[in-house]
Amino acid sequence: MKARLGLYLQAAAVIALSGGAYAQTAAAPASSDTLTEILVTATKRETKLQETPIAVSAFSQDSLDKQQVKDVTDLAKFVPSLAFAQQGDQAAIMLTLRGIGNDSAYTEVADPEVAMYVDGIYSPRAQGASVLMYDMERVEVLRGPQGTLFGRNATVGAVNLISAKPTFDKEYGNAEVVAGSYARFGTRGMFNLPINDKLAFRVAFVTEKHDGYVDYQAAPNVAGVNPSAYVTSGKKYYAADQKSFRVSGAWAPTDSFTWDLNFEWYEDTGAPVLGLMQTPRAGQKLWSAQIDSAPEQDRTAKSVHSHMDYAINDYLDLSYIAGASWLGGGGQVDTDGGTLPPTSASTPGGAFQQNSTQWSSYDFFSHELQLKSAGTHTIDWILGAYYSHETNKIRFDVDILNGYRGGTFNWAGSFIQADREIESAAGFGQATWHVTDDIRLTGGLRYTRDDKSDVGGRNVTCGSCTQAIFGRDPYSIPGYVASANDVYGQWSKATWLVRADADIIKDVLMTYASIGTGFKSGNIEDGGLLAGPESLTNYEVGAKTTLFGGKATVNLAAYYEDFTGYQVNQAVTVRDTAGNILSSSLVTQNAQGAKAYGLEAELMARVTPEDTLQFSASVQHTELESLLSIDARQYSSADTAHLQQLKGNQLAHAPTFSGTVGYEHTFTLANGGRVIPRVSTHFETKSYLSYFNVAGYDEQKAYTRTDLAVRYEAPSGNWSVEGFVQNVEDANIKTNAGSFGAPATPVWTAVYMPPQTWGVRAHASF
Repeated sequence: MKARLGLYLQAAAVIALSGGAYAQTAAAPASSDTLTEILVTATKRETKLQETPIAVSAFSQDSLDKQQVKDVTDLAKFVPSLAFAQQGDQAAIMLTLRGIGNDSAYTEVADPEVAMYVDGIYSPRAQGASVLMYDMERVEVLRGPQGTLFGRNATVGAVNLISAKPTFDKEYGNAEVVAGSYARFGTRGMFNLPINDKLAFRVAFVTEKHDGYVDYQAAPNVAGVNPSAYVTSGKKYYAADQKSFRVSGAWAPTDSFTWDLNFEWYEDTGAPVLGLMQTPRAGQKLWSAQIDSAPEQDRTAKSVHSHMDYAINDYLDLSYIAGASWLGGGGQVDTDGGTLPPTSASTPGGAFQQNSTQWSSYDFFSHELQLKSAGTHTIDWILGAYYSHETNKIRFDVDILNGYRGGTFNWAGSFIQADREIESAAGFGQATWHVTDDIRLTGGLRYTRDDKSDVGGRNVTCGSCTQAIFGRDPYSIPGYVASANDVYGQWSKATWLVRADADIIKDVLMTYASIGTGFKSGNIEDGGLLAGPESLTNYEVGAKTTLFGGKATVNLAAYYEDFTGYQVNQAVTVRDTAGNILSSSLVTQNAQGAKAYGLEAELMARVTPEDTLQFSASVQHTELESLLSIDARQYSSADTAHLQQLKGNQLAHAPTFSGTVGYEHTFTLANGGRVIPRVSTHFETKSYLSYFNVAGYDEQKAYTRTDLAVRYEAPSGNWSVEGFVQNVEDANIKTNAGSFGAPATPVWTAVYMPPQTWGVRAHASF
């Protein structure tokens, strides 16, 4: 019976694979006719991907390179249900999984629902998600709540970046250079240096630089308006200038003890993204703007990751994972984006707005202790304790003038958070009972307590002054008033997991069913307010299939999520009927919740030793529960006539269908060299960019995005040259939508993915 079932599954897979295969495991070498197995640590143990009963996508550095993945935004094309949005004044990237996410989780106020981990250590700030993916051992994306083993803010999933470790065997390294459109130029490389058989070091680096995509429009030709107030040259918005290096050490003084330690430094002095007019003015391009605030960005991140493992005996392993990170810097964004040019020197209405982070610092450290059983036993278990602390400080200024930079004063505010503290403590345990050789039952429990406080935070604002802030001491300007943000909140929750998995056909078909929960604590808000916590319950069934002796894999997951207390955020600016600003703040509301269900598929096949076919896709339905709110992008928050009941609305970044198909073929030349062309196409149906679901402006229409590449590999395998084109269609793809000028004259804007780009890459190993 099992043999017959196996034949049926293989026949079904042939039909499915004729349409594609999944892109999540590392591709095998061109000479192999089977897929390379990849190991993951999604269960805090090293297991084979196909034997891990979790919806997890895993990528080696080789597969990241082949798919032109340089950061988490590129990764979203290849992971089912993963999406992202970008934000300008904080240089942040926000992630969404299975429709659950928060596009405002980039400030010192809000936390994300999708957690980022680097070498097993939580990375709390959204800005850290932009760190370039280089010299990775692998990248894992865990879909569904990871409320037991990962815990903090992994409400709907986690992205786990695992850097490559030093090896003790030999000296080796590689180097790479890339050049392309928009004056792109980048480098990366690494070198492994063993000192002896107990101590080794590894150094890796990366740089990435290109010009901005947004052209400068000419200054307006209006009587009395000073054209010198406008920016028409210099660094452009959407420019990149990132660099990073990592120094890693591995020490194994005995057979029972190992210590992996690394230090990473990252700097971003590029330019912020900018909200562009969705409907450009006559004669202007989409990728252009009339700018009177030059882009500025200078952010630095430093981090230390430490992982100690001690084998107490043949049955017990003890691990201590600790880390610290320091993120800081500032930036400046032309928030109005030239959407409402002045019609005269005295144009009223606040058409100029500049957002500036004068300074910021996010200091974080964490400790985790794990005690677990070693090897495989009737019952495998893990116990752990976790503690983290984050101190956030920021001064964020908003300046608004009438007409343009040279206009008269309208309103200004300085949001000074001198000391915001986030403390989290948790204890957890999980055990797996091997009922038989083929059946396993898992149960897990985690208790988390979060404490958050604001000490001395002040919103310093003025609507009746004559001077803008522009970096001045706001308390020294007559007429400014300060309101306090001091507040303290504490939230706690027990999250749990129950799962059963079974080998239906050994080494061919494994299935699983699970119920798990996730939790995110409440928010502290401006004005000394508190928002409630949110929690999620996920029901999931899945199957992982390995076919034709390892030539193909087919992984499926079906889920239903019940999300309660959904924290929804929006920046609210209150104006009077004349358009004058009365106040501005970031407001958090708790929706009753949301429902989401869907089906995810990942397939990959070595159709022949020369042909690799890939496919990943998700079908999903999302629905917001009861929420009464006013869309601050269009209306004043005091305009109760526009209060909306959003029940039934679709969640943001949740297209009904999305998928990626990839194909790669290897041509072997007479000299032993190889030419490998590759095509990858991503498709999405229509999706909305906020929970307000505004037709037209607040939606991304269905689109395709195709990437092409061709690589030549030398016969020795020591060097290669590759040419590539990304976004062949030159599609304009929105990642979020906003407006400027509300409520009197709202002009819709959007942040976009990059336009069409091309490049050439050369790689050498030694």
